[in-house]
Amino acid sequence: MKKQSDSSLSPSLDLDEIGSGHVLTFQLGAQRYGLPVTAVYQIIEIVAITHLPQMPPGIQGAINVHGRVVPVIDLRLRFGLPCLPYHLHTPLILVEASDQLLALVVDAVHEVVEVALPAQNAAAVVQVGQELIPLIDVAHLLNPQEQQQLAQRLSACARRPASNGKNGAAQATTGVAV
Repeated sequence: MKKQSDSSLSPSLDLDEIGSGHVLTFQLGAQRYGLPVTAVYQIIEIVAITHLPQMPPGIQGAINVHGRVVPVIDLRLRFGLPCLPYHLHTPLILVEASDQLLALVVDAVHEVVEVALPAQNAAAVVQVGQELIPLIDVAHLLNPQEQQQLAQRLSACARRPASNGKNGAAQATTGVAV
């Protein structure tokens, strides 16, 4: 992944205030999308996903990331695209959304680019070269009902006794921090 560096841009800066910022671009089908890097925690390759029954569409299950139970959302399914089989190098973008870490399954991760962002709304379309790229607002990937359902299910998982390692999700130990 190519990354344009700019040491003057801190991840804690509010992109709405500065008017420009860095966006991680990724692919779903034929469309390229973007995520503000301030929302990106880490990029890892797929690990074993533990299936969680009765989840909203697109939530494939959960993984263990450094001791945290992290829901896995397949963005292809959330956006109405057909599901593709996962392979050893399927990327997961870990994002922070409303104090919850989420793992987003995408087709490919491209690069970090600097863009001009609208002053009022970070959930917009930005221009990169000649291409228009929709920005994903991670805070709105799940509606309030889905967030509540997920929180209830994850709290039930957290109350279970530790497994012997055979039934639990594999822990993500490798990855590239953004």
